[in-house]
Amino acid sequence: MLRTAPVLALFALLLAACTPFDETAERTLTATLSVGEPVSLPDDTLAVVELRALSEDGPVAAEASVALEDASLPLEVSLNVDPAELDTQYRYGVRAALIIEGELRWLSDLQPVNVRRARIEAGEIRLEPFDPALLEGLAEDAGVQMEAEEAFFLCGDGLIIVERDAEGAVLHIEESEYALSPAQAGGEPGLIIHESEDGNVRFEDAGATARYLMDGEAGPDCVRLM
Repeated sequence: MLRTAPVLALFALLLAACTPFDETAERTLTATLSVGEPVSLPDDTLAVVELRALSEDGPVAAEASVALEDASLPLEVSLNVDPAELDTQYRYGVRAALIIEGELRWLSDLQPVNVRRARIEAGEIRLEPFDPALLEGLAEDAGVQMEAEEAFFLCGDGLIIVERDAEGAVLHIEESEYALSPAQAGGEPGLIIHESEDGNVRFEDAGATARYLMDGEAGPDCVRLM
């Protein structure tokens, strides 16, 4: 008797392997957030997941945040990824954070993932307690020695990026960019300030938190993601 089922299954696998990957198809990233043991989360905990290039100067390709109710860890999360936001010159990784009562409490390392899949499976994303003391200890004089960095802040429901070095800073809000001054010490310990030449745009960085002002009007409070 002929046994066709194994032959057909093998043919299907070979056909799938030969089918070219659709670079234009939307992709879904899935991950499980964990701190290593079961933990109940307070209501209104904000979970943030982002896909970004592993390179220091690489862009964020996708980001999402959701307010949790009656949730616990481990927690499965998903993120839709627009392929138009991916650049083949970069390798990508996923990072997650938990914001509780407006403060960044848990943050993961950037975990590499393969984005050339319709379903990007990141597996377990291990979160570690966030220590704001790592962001303190800035100079108290008028000028602050600032190493080059790219910092990400969640402001309300929006993500803003600050690129800065000793020469100055660039504030990215949605699709707009604002050139700002080099870092200056603020009136409070650990506070640094960047300001536009005309004084219309101001960014105040307290380390774990921040805020920005446009023409004197304050935007939503910000928490630092990385």
